[in-house]
Amino acid sequence: MGTFCFVLTIALCLSFTTEHNYYEQSFEEFFASGVADKEFTLADTDPELLNAAVFHAVNEMRSQKGKLPFQYSPELQKLVNVYLSKVENKSFISGEAIRKKFAKSILKDAKERGFKGTLVDLNALQSQAISYNNKIFFYNKKDISTDLHLFYGERPAKTDKNQEREAIPFYTYKTFAENAVAQLLKLDEENKVTSKAYKFSACVLQWDYNSLYKSRIPQIKMLQIVGGFQTDLIKEN
Repeated sequence: MGTFCFVLTIALCLSFTTEHNYYEQSFEEFFASGVADKEFTLADTDPELLNAAVFHAVNEMRSQKGKLPFQYSPELQKLVNVYLSKVENKSFISGEAIRKKFAKSILKDAKERGFKGTLVDLNALQSQAISYNNKIFFYNKKDISTDLHLFYGERPAKTDKNQEREAIPFYTYKTFAENAVAQLLKLDEENKVTSKAYKFSACVLQWDYNSLYKSRIPQIKMLQIVGGFQTDLIKEN
């Protein structure tokens, strides 16, 4: 498991060097292509696709609220990957604590990587990686049919005629992204993701190592950096 996490983290952190043109597509084109409709699992996760799905889900939400979509920023992508490497072992349950850690240096750090804006901020959150509905579940170490070995209900007794239980399903890339964006909206008290002043964005996601163990619900951590211009923020306010 440790080796898997390490390999996955490296892939996620290097995902800004994309071989696909996900960020050249609009959110309509991206989701219409069907590429985000497949499930991802622990053993089979495309980090580039996961990052792009969340980016486009954010833009879909902005469009629904009458805002222009974010433009993808390679400069902010470089920065968000650096920041993730500095906090990859920390919990993202308190996203505000992560945000405060970088608040004083984030604009300078962005400019050092070529970003031309005058306004930069960050969001951090931790989201469930599977479609878990908060019901009772158990871990079946003898299961060989699923990646997680997590099933709804009580563990069946040996005397039970029906030993089958419903496995907790993984999200598709799209449904995970939609869930993450809904969570982001609730946590973003300053409304950065819906502000007209912020025009650029990039995000990166990573499995939470501490959640990848037996009976725990696996979690994925996300960092999003948004950028824009201070003058637009003043006009908006």
